[in-house]
Amino acid sequence: MRNPGTVQLEDVIVHMLNPQGRGLITSERTLPLNDDLRAYFVAHVKNSLENVTAKAAKFKEINDQLVSGVCAALLDGALDLVAGSQTLALRLYDIMSSDRRISPGGLVVCFYKATNYPKVRHLALLKIDPSEVFRHETKFDKQGKRYVGFEVETEAMPSVRERLQKCAFIQPLRPRPDYDMILLDRQAGMDRDVAKFFAEDFLGADPAFDARMRTNLIYQSLVSARNQLYPESISLQEQADLDEAIKSAIASKQINVDTWLEGLHVSPEVKTQIDRVVSKNLPDRKFELDRPTALRLISKRRFRGDNGLKVEIRADSYDQVMHSITYVKDDPGKPPYFEVVIHTEKWDEVTR
Repeated sequence: MRNPGTVQLEDVIVHMLNPQGRGLITSERTLPLNDDLRAYFVAHVKNSLENVTAKAAKFKEINDQLVSGVCAALLDGALDLVAGSQTLALRLYDIMSSDRRISPGGLVVCFYKATNYPKVRHLALLKIDPSEVFRHETKFDKQGKRYVGFEVETEAMPSVRERLQKCAFIQPLRPRPDYDMILLDRQAGMDRDVAKFFAEDFLGADPAFDARMRTNLIYQSLVSARNQLYPESISLQEQADLDEAIKSAIASKQINVDTWLEGLHVSPEVKTQIDRVVSKNLPDRKFELDRPTALRLISKRRFRGDNGLKVEIRADSYDQVMHSITYVKDDPGKPPYFEVVIHTEKWDEVTR
């Protein structure tokens, strides 16, 4: 979900939520899209998904009476977008009505597809504040159906560089995935009662991974990427540099995956391959690491070869024990293999 590729916008519907002003104005049909509006929403979907502060989240439960159940039904096609989104708008409006500190705005509900996730339809929920968008207008189509649209004001038209504060991008929920959504909530660090209204009160969502799980996943992903790259895509020296970079990253208090990748002295193609492995296993990009877990992971280095061969070495003794590693490709009559020279004063057989 994190790297969508090209976003293909499908149906979009907008509802206006202004508890202290015009109240709740729900649309009775989807929004007619022109090129400007389509480009605007596509840009916000991509920018928000790729933001490093967006995190994987999971509904506390899937229940037909909750927002989670409405989203599941929309993604399954069991619920019409107009009816389902009206229910979502009413739920959010009720929450906003109870606290004047929550800014009014529009709730945009849309389906989209992404080239990096072919044949998968995702659901996006975007809260767009008035200062960030085109001017809201209540309009009617030829059949008299009401919908919330936008009028472009040349001087006030927002740039797509303006960032949304709260949005959720939800993937199909049946069968249940490891995480349900990518959630962006830029106000999560402010006043607790105000900040929690979208993620907790409205969506009923929690972070999908805690610090310990993220630490395990990022380490496993980076080591997996390293194994896939060497020896075909990187040299022995590049592999040693990558090993050191992985150790340094895991030993840190937090990691920003994008910044870490930028600092690697490898080709753009190699960075892309590492990013692909990490993104597949862990959608979060910037997060705190669990110190005890990190220290445990990097305290030893573990290797597995053919025929059940396993070697485990204390990390601080690695250079003393692993004397040399050579990838041999030109031994006649043999497939390529690793020649590993180990220096050890003891080589005892053990029972377990």
